[in-house]
Amino acid sequence: MAYSKEMIERVIEANDIIDVISEYVELKKAGKEFKGLCPFHREKTPSFMVSQEKQVYHCFGCNASGNVVTFIMDIENLTFKEAIEFLADRVGITLEEIELTEKEYQKKKLIDEIYKINKLAAMYFYNKLFSEEGRQALVYIRKRGLTEATIKKFGIGYSPPQGNGLLNFLKEKGYTESFLVKAGLLSQKNNRYYDRFRNRMMFPIIDVKGNIIGFGGRSIDDSLPKYLNTPETEVFKKGKNLFAINFAKKTQQDKFIIVEGYMDAISLHQAGIDCAVASLGTALTEDQARLVKRYKRNVVIAYDADEAGISAALRGLDILDELNLNIKVLTIPHGKDPDEFIKKKGVEAFNQLIENADSLIEFKAKVYRKNLDLDNPQDRIIYVKKIAKDIAKLSDEVKREVYISSVAKVAQIPENAVRAEVGRFVNREIEKNQKNMYIAGNIRHNIYSSSKISPEKYLIALLLYDNNLYKKVKETITADMLENVKLRPIFEEIMSRLEDGNKTQINDIVYLLQEENLISDFNDIIKAFYESENITEQAIDDIINKILINSLAVKRESIKRAINEAHMVGDIEKERQLLIELQNCEKEMLKIKNG
Repeated sequence: MAYSKEMIERVIEANDIIDVISEYVELKKAGKEFKGLCPFHREKTPSFMVSQEKQVYHCFGCNASGNVVTFIMDIENLTFKEAIEFLADRVGITLEEIELTEKEYQKKKLIDEIYKINKLAAMYFYNKLFSEEGRQALVYIRKRGLTEATIKKFGIGYSPPQGNGLLNFLKEKGYTESFLVKAGLLSQKNNRYYDRFRNRMMFPIIDVKGNIIGFGGRSIDDSLPKYLNTPETEVFKKGKNLFAINFAKKTQQDKFIIVEGYMDAISLHQAGIDCAVASLGTALTEDQARLVKRYKRNVVIAYDADEAGISAALRGLDILDELNLNIKVLTIPHGKDPDEFIKKKGVEAFNQLIENADSLIEFKAKVYRKNLDLDNPQDRIIYVKKIAKDIAKLSDEVKREVYISSVAKVAQIPENAVRAEVGRFVNREIEKNQKNMYIAGNIRHNIYSSSKISPEKYLIALLLYDNNLYKKVKETITADMLENVKLRPIFEEIMSRLEDGNKTQINDIVYLLQEENLISDFNDIIKAFYESENITEQAIDDIINKILINSLAVKRESIKRAINEAHMVGDIEKERQLLIELQNCEKEMLKIKNG
């Protein structure tokens, strides 16, 4: 089921963007618009602008853009449908769903079937663990210290080393090999199908809604790879989920502890630390960080203390820091991981480590000092310059002064020298924001030419900004000229509305975002829309001409391929006609380029 265009428009109209964003950001009037500190990256000088007239926002610091729906999607880490439901609930609107299109229905059916088959696979693995085939695996798991209750809670199972047991089990349930490959449970090689997971301890990966979206398999005989995950499927996106989030989201604690591996998370839960999640790999992604932020503002990272773990922790820290989360880093002594530490030292000792965890700056300072000799003047300079950049990001002046004092003592230099270096980075950031604001506000006449945003996105933005461009565009551009096929339905919808004489703005096309692969393109369109106010007639002509030339370039390559094919089969007449067509295409391109 989905929501109608009219229902979505009603929800958007009832949620003024200023009212919604003001619940997350302190906004102040700035001319015709409102300004505040961006909630999507850390800044001290406001560069986050919200237009009540246009009902859109744009940050000139990090380039985040959108409307009220995409704002809620990003800030609350929701899907498009969930964001509409969130906003409807906010204003007391009862939503009514409509029938899905055939394409939407087929996609939903595929997703539901993968959830169903994953559940069957999880039951198969669990039962195998307690079978004769799984006896050694169960001994291994018990040696790892897991109780029967924990095995049951997490649905831990076993995949046998021989045969295609899972394949045969699921075929008996009526599933085909091709579908099982789509679900990530089978692998295919030389027209042969076989179980993807073999001789592994199996961990079902469950999302926040309780669906089994995939599996992690840990080798029990130290064969490589040590860990094997489900490949990317319609439901499993490794960088978007966290292991044990289904349990951790219910914790009464005010934080999440992020660890690297399944066993680390499971051991912490078994020890009563029910706020642990694992990042399904070493590097925390922005999507995972947003998932954390949806539930908690306090985060403790407890990655392994080896080089890979420290490197991963630093990447994760930067992502979490950009989202304004309160971060601490737990360093486990002697390179142990959480699972190993708890077994040897106990849960109280681990809780003490949490209490003594380093702040973001403290951890980075330790990492920066690690391979430096602070008796060496050159190394002291390197250390101060590195840590000053991080201290400059702190918005709390008291914290900044405390860390300046601490760094000065460690580096054996006067506080004023450290303060000056921190101030240099602060001023650089202010200048950068001011420059971005200036560029965005005053040098826009041909901005698309140096932008990563494509001219066709700018064209859509301009049509939404000034509906009077409709006639000019209609005379020159058709939907099939757009290189990005995903943009064609948006362009067609706008042109159809304008053809019928309907005024068309950003929010009139938001319902199309139920196809969530359009969201990134939509945000680019809003960026361009925000920059459209002072764009010149010449720039509009340039954009149209660029689209025409791109379209002709695609046509030219198609003709060239057809010429080669005609030449290969000896069709001289067709080759001659195509060469004439190619010449005409190139003449047309040259004519547009020369104006």
